[in-house]
Order: sequence, then C-alpha cells, then structure tokens
Amino acid sequence: MEEPNELAKSIAATDPIATKLDNNVKNLFANRPMLSRVIKETVLECKDMSYEEIEACIEGEIHISEVYVDPGLSNASERINGINTEMYVNGEGLVKFDLFTYIRLPGDIEGDLIKIYLNLEFMNEDKPGYDISIRALFYCCRMISMQESVEFTVHKDDPVKYGNIKKVYSVWICTESAQKRANTIEKYGINRSFLLGYNNDSPRYDIMNAVIIYISKTHDAGNTDNGLVRMLTDLFNETTSATEKIKKLKDKHGILMTREILKEVPEMCTYAEAMVLKGIEQGRQDEMANTEREKRRADAAEARIKELEEKLALAVNGIQSEGDT
Repeated sequence: MEEPNELAKSIAATDPIATKLDNNVKNLFANRPMLSRVIKETVLECKDMSYEEIEACIEGEIHISEVYVDPGLSNASERINGINTEMYVNGEGLVKFDLFTYIRLPGDIEGDLIKIYLNLEFMNEDKPGYDISIRALFYCCRMISMQESVEFTVHKDDPVKYGNIKKVYSVWICTESAQKRANTIEKYGINRSFLLGYNNDSPRYDIMNAVIIYISKTHDAGNTDNGLVRMLTDLFNETTSATEKIKKLKDKHGILMTREILKEVPEMCTYAEAMVLKGIEQGRQDEMANTEREKRRADAAEARIKELEEKLALAVNGIQSEGDT
C-alpha cells in the first residue's frame, strides 16, 4: 500500500505519551472480561446473557488498530477473514477502528448462529467539533460495506444477496464528558414508518446500531446504578492509583483479574499521570508566555507614552517661544 508519506506524518504528529495511553486502553478492553461488560449493556441480543456466556460468544479475533485499509479494498486477499481495523478517508489521513471483532450468538432455531460485528471506540472529547453520532453511524456504514464478498455478494446468481448482511454495532466511550451529558447511554439505529398506508410485513432492517456512552470528566457517576457506567467512571479516574483501580475492578465490579489486565491497568495509570503532569507543565509554560507577552505590551505602551510626552513638551516649548517673541 503506497501511503508512506501520510503514515510518516501521522506518526510524527502523534504525542508518544498519548499514543501509549491510547494503546493501553485498547489492549485493556481487548480482554474478554472487560469487553463482555460493554457488550452486555450495548448489544440488545446479549442483555439477558451472563458475562461468561458473552465471553464464550466472542468468537472473532479482537483486532486493535493493526491493518491499513483503503475504502474499496476492504475485502482484499488475506484481509477477508479478519475484516479491517483501519481505513483511509480522503482529506483526513489515516482513520482507525480502535477495536474490531465479531460475536456469534444462538439463534431462534436450534443449531443456528447469529453473527454480529462489533466496533469499540474511545474519545476524550464529547464535543470534538462534530456530532459523534454522525461519525458512529458512518463507521456502521463502513462495517456493513466491508462485508461485501465476505458475508454477502451482489452476484446475479446468488439468491440471497443482501439478505446475508450481518448486524453491526459501533460503540463509542467518551471518557471526558460534561456533566450534563455524563452517565448516559445513547443509541441510534434505523426505524420504520409508513408515509402512506400500512401493511403487516416484517422486513429485516435493524442492521445498524450506534451507541455512545458518556462518562463524567469529573468522575461523578451521580445516582446511576448502571454497572458499566460506574465501572468506566472508576477506570478512567486519573486521580485513582493502579492498586485502587484493580481492587475496585475485582471487588466492586467482579472483573476476573487476568495477567493482561494486571499489566495494562498500572501502565494506563502511569501514562495517565504523565498526561496530567504534562498538562500542568504546559499550563505553567502558557502562563509564563502570557506574562511575557503582557510585559512586552506594557513596555511598548510605556515607550509610546514617553514618546508622546516628549513631542508634547517640544510643542509646548515651541508655543511658549513664539509667545516670548
């Protein structure tokens, strides 16, 4: 794939501390005990399942930002089985799926399995300059179009064609949300309505689901009793130590402490603390820069006042000299 320049720019423009923290979060949620908590609260088909049952249904490999893909090349060669975790969008550079996998659930008919694609994204900002819902729905569209030649075909001899499209969920976790939006979970999908008349047909259309979870940036879970929101609030609280986080995940939220979780949580805390300290230092530098700018403005104003005073004095002296004569 010929995108070395864009890739080089992306790498050069990325903060290494933020990148490491971002990777820690993705790796943490690639663990099935963590991911199953998200799935239970966001995937309608799993709401009555236990965490253990959901973990057993996560059949697909959990991809974390590892394959570079151009729209239109999503299903090429060896990428067919794994689908794609990234895509290029014209004018935007490299866009990545943070986490991508699929689950298989028991169907209504014995032996039948339902396949659902799942995408999990993490956002620091809850208002990044556009509506997150629009981007989430765009990701859903990409997840559907990526299934062509993988799950369905448009070949004239295929009697099912689009009927084989699998349902998709794109779940977005906003970790720094304003309190007026915090502690809420929104869902966007496709609804059916009649503009004229009515019929009793039951066509399949509910294949796109975008879910947004807003977590308080002040770490205030409020009065919510939602287990996922409370767990995420505890997890993304940068003022809490790794030891405290691990204890809460285990004792309060019932997370099985795997070796990977025990590794990623402390690293996530380390880099989160680095980000906080870096923000404090940047604030100090900004304050010093502002002070220096104000000093320069004051000096310039003082010099200008002196210049005007001197001109005024010369003018007054000139007027007085003319009067003496």
